[in-house]
Amino acid sequence: MLLFMQKVAIIIPCYNEAKRLDYKNIETLLLNSDMDVYFANDGSKDTTVEIINAIIKNHPQRLHLINFTENSGKASTIFKAINQIHQQDKYDFIGYFDADFSTPSYEIIRLVNEINNRKCEFLIGSRILLLNSGIKRKYYRHVIGRVIITLINLKFKLGIYDTQCGAKLFSKKIIPKAFNKPFYTSWIFDVEIFIRLQKQNLLIHGIEIPIYNWKDVDGSKLGWKTGFKILKELYLLNKNY
Repeated sequence: MLLFMQKVAIIIPCYNEAKRLDYKNIETLLLNSDMDVYFANDGSKDTTVEIINAIIKNHPQRLHLINFTENSGKASTIFKAINQIHQQDKYDFIGYFDADFSTPSYEIIRLVNEINNRKCEFLIGSRILLLNSGIKRKYYRHVIGRVIITLINLKFKLGIYDTQCGAKLFSKKIIPKAFNKPFYTSWIFDVEIFIRLQKQNLLIHGIEIPIYNWKDVDGSKLGWKTGFKILKELYLLNKNY
């Protein structure tokens, strides 16, 4: 077993994920790390909660359910879950990863190990298509992502290659700075986190780590129409920051 020096909790936000929750990836996480996993249910209408409870029975000490009965979106769910876990004062780092395990468990473990290898207060996974890497991303999602980050950097100059990858970890020192109030945005709340850190001169304490294997999983809620919603949210960022 890999024993992490830092005590880590990861959040898996879930909304109608009954068909995509991958028990094998969860089992791999538990067998090869000492991190805790919190499933944050966002008012799912399917059997997501029942499936989560069945999974938790196998590892009740390290798997947990935070059940929000009303659907409020991923941004709000992560905001509430991170603050709720942070208040326990048990963890050095709290992160979040997508329920479909587009970032596979062995990559999550590698990213968490990077926390011990490098002195940082937050870590971002980055889907950079390098030679022989296993990044398998739908073309239209890649285009949407590059347009978003280009527009963002024109205004805010964050210097981050991939703000939207659903693989991030934050220290207990950074969480009160980045999650101190609800987000104005839903689809690009990750960007909002980094803008908040930038305003406090805290971006220098983070690192961006390439993910070697990542794939789009069927059932994603991001499509071409989402691009128009994101443009509206870019306006909100410009207005509020």
